Amino acid sequence: MAILEFKGLITILGVLIAATSLVFTAINTRINMRTNRARFWLDLRDRFERHDEVHHQLRPGGAWTGGKGPETSEEWASLEAYMGLFEHCEVMLAQHLIDEATFRDIYAYRLRNIVANVIVRREKLQRLASGWMRFLSLLKRMDIEFTT
Repeated sequence: MAILEFKGLITILGVLIAATSLVFTAINTRINMRTNRARFWLDLRDRFERHDEVHHQLRPGGAWTGGKGPETSEEWASLEAYMGLFEHCEVMLAQHLIDEATFRDIYAYRLRNIVANVIVRREKLQRLASGWMRFLSLLKRMDIEFTT
């Protein structure tokens, strides 16, 4: 009888150790997931920082306000790269890889600045709209309307 009691005790101890291990693994996984999410948002911020010149040009009072916009091919290429980054964000949002509410809080104003520019709106979102379908989808997702 003592051997059976010992085996039962060992089994219970093994189950407790396994359960404790699972709890710690779950806690660690959650911490890692939150850390990785925070790292991702900081990485995305770094990606947007690479386009600060375009962002500053489009801000209220910037060089591309008041009926002004990109003029040189380099300026248009910079704008297109900036808008392309937003298209990548739309793909990640559609695949639920990034949080829509957080994205809206942090980046929607930048989208509003883009559509506020009449030249950009006319050239990219009207005349060449078929080439910017993901960008247009992102505007719709963020409830940003613009006049054509």
